[in-house]
Amino acid sequence: MKAMRGLLALALAVAAGLLVVRRGSTGPGGVEGADPLAAETVAVPWVDDAATQAIAEAPDPDATASDAMTAPQDSGRRILVSIDLRRLWLVDGPDTLLTAPVAVGMGQDFTYNGRRYHFATPRGTRRVLAKAKDPIWIVPEWHYYEKAARMGLSEVVRLAPEAGILLSDSTLLEVRGDQVGRVNHFGNFAAITPGTEIIFDGRLYIPPRNTEQRKVPDALGPYKLDTGEGYLIHGTHPYNEESVGEAVSHGCVRMGNEDLARLYPLVPRGTPVIIF
Repeated sequence: MKAMRGLLALALAVAAGLLVVRRGSTGPGGVEGADPLAAETVAVPWVDDAATQAIAEAPDPDATASDAMTAPQDSGRRILVSIDLRRLWLVDGPDTLLTAPVAVGMGQDFTYNGRRYHFATPRGTRRVLAKAKDPIWIVPEWHYYEKAARMGLSEVVRLAPEAGILLSDSTLLEVRGDQVGRVNHFGNFAAITPGTEIIFDGRLYIPPRNTEQRKVPDALGPYKLDTGEGYLIHGTHPYNEESVGEAVSHGCVRMGNEDLARLYPLVPRGTPVIIF
């Protein structure tokens, strides 16, 4: 319990401006040395990040909602997130309106072909800049690099708009407007199912950002709260519900969908988000 109060004291110091938290020189989503395309990526969890649960340590079992009431009574409505305890509180003055377990960043580095990513939830004070219902995930580039590494693929190719690539079986991989598809030997174009990896001839292809193949529904759950720089508070794909409460995300704070549905209407734009 003492550890919990110490963590909350740290959060309040950040909120009061008494402590400066350095975010570092990484780009959005914890990307270092990112090129212009990679710099647009969003640090959100992929639906299979539960595979990293085995390395996560258990949170403090003594954490309770009442600990959040140590916050100053005149500090207004705000969200508190403890990375160590993997828990979120919505507090307003002395009152705790809601508390829930969350998944947080795994705190690990990933390197692929010279690109380095640091998947962590940044400590500090942020704000809810935007809100959205039924958000669509625009798959970030690091996801494709992770997939390539797991599958032992050494080459990842970005598809340019209106690109056409001749494959080894004499079919074509083409980008037509907002669709990526394959042209068979009869000249028929069939769009590739969004959310599936595009792998041909030992290469993984990254769809252009404006294409349907780059968009994945349901991965972010029913709502998202955007705190800027690609860091979100969002929901969980049904496949991954058991990972809530673990340090497994790529940087976002991820909630159970029922908890997020309770939080979403209570948080207006501009609400401070204190991560400690």
